[in-house]
Amino acid sequence: MEVKENKGRTIFMTGATSGLGKVAAFKLANSGARLIVFARNTKKGNELKEYYRSNWPEGKGLIEVVEGNLNSFRSIEQACEIVIERYASLDMIIQNAGIFNFSYRESEDKIEETLQVNLLAPILITHLLSGLLARSKNPRLIFTASALHQGSIRFDDIEFKKKFSSFKSYRQSKLGIILMTRLFAEKFSNKNISVFCQHPGFVNTNLGDNSGPIGKFVFWSMGKSAEKGAENLLFLSNNEEDKLVSGEYYMNNKVKKITRQSYDLNMALALLARSRDYLKDYIKEPSVVFPE
Repeated sequence: MEVKENKGRTIFMTGATSGLGKVAAFKLANSGARLIVFARNTKKGNELKEYYRSNWPEGKGLIEVVEGNLNSFRSIEQACEIVIERYASLDMIIQNAGIFNFSYRESEDKIEETLQVNLLAPILITHLLSGLLARSKNPRLIFTASALHQGSIRFDDIEFKKKFSSFKSYRQSKLGIILMTRLFAEKFSNKNISVFCQHPGFVNTNLGDNSGPIGKFVFWSMGKSAEKGAENLLFLSNNEEDKLVSGEYYMNNKVKKITRQSYDLNMALALLARSRDYLKDYIKEPSVVFPE
């Protein structure tokens, strides 16, 4: 997919060092954007920079790396502080990173890791960086969701501590992302910030690395290429505002009607309130996400 000119635009992105995110990162940088890559593995982040420089020596944009770990709220806070210090505004935030754990694991904050990395971390990043978005003209916020989002939020055991299910924890985290997309679209409407989420399809990425030989084979044999997987994300980052609908879930470059629960803003508000309980030590100033 051809990407329009992005010269002068500053984009913050997670999940850019592998898979479809890597493809999107190179295309966005080559279109003229200054791409700030949030990377847990600084070696992979620097390799991303060097690969871009080597293969697009006359590239119009550039890639910069900020070290951070979605597994740690403190690490996210520190990375966002660096971004706020270095950049006057952000034109786009792309939150593409995600995990699918096949056994129960806890983050550095002692929270079930899927919940933290896939949902709580994106909410915290949005809270911390929304001020920079608000300073830009026609900014947008893009989340990577999934077609695996059926059901409701398990408020009585949101971390699945009683009986862990890799599928249910992943499904719930992606439903949460869709709910936040719809809720943030309303919250950000008076700030002129558009919010979208997207399903890239079943992509042959490293999401299945922890699934064992059979799972890896399934991802490898059935998944589409990273280049194909990046198309929906690039569509949302590339299109004019008046051709997109804020708050919607996109699949194959179109708005997709999905489950009834994913439109439940009361559930979304309850989930945001529950998220605040986890994030309270890092909400030091009000924002559009957490106004009080």
